[in-house]
Amino acid sequence: MEIEKVQPASPVRNLLLGLIGVVVLASGCQTNQSINPAVLDNTKFMSLWETYSDCKLTSDFDRAHVDMKQLSSAARLDQQNDQYDGFVLPLPEQLERLVSNPANRLAVDIQAMTAACSLHTGQLALHKGHVDEARHAFASILTLNQNLSPYYILQAKRFLTELERGIDLAAKRP
Repeated sequence: MEIEKVQPASPVRNLLLGLIGVVVLASGCQTNQSINPAVLDNTKFMSLWETYSDCKLTSDFDRAHVDMKQLSSAARLDQQNDQYDGFVLPLPEQLERLVSNPANRLAVDIQAMTAACSLHTGQLALHKGHVDEARHAFASILTLNQNLSPYYILQAKRFLTELERGIDLAAKRP
């Protein structure tokens, strides 16, 4: 029985194999970075929550007005997303009535946050004597989603009615 003699690998070959291994390992680690969508949603939500909190806590009309615009923009996007039913292909009529739209996964209502901020911004505008801006803030509540709490709608209508009557609302709070 003859024993074969194994030749040692050349240093160049070892270096080349090592470099190829490092490149494959490094590229594999870089291409498999998945971003958790829940983290992104949480970040967006926290940003909206901070905007809402800032709006409700500020006594500066200009800051509240900027916050109201940001929340209104988010509410419009949310409303547009609600109109999407999630199905690409139409379902047969018998199945369509059995399938409901996906539920909103947020624990808070962006429409209600926007309405509350708009009420506060309108009141701040009245304190500053900006009647047109107050009217705009109150009227914007009436253009929000139809599923909005009646509280916000009634408050907005009350302020708009009193503005039309010329009653001084600066000292009143809901």
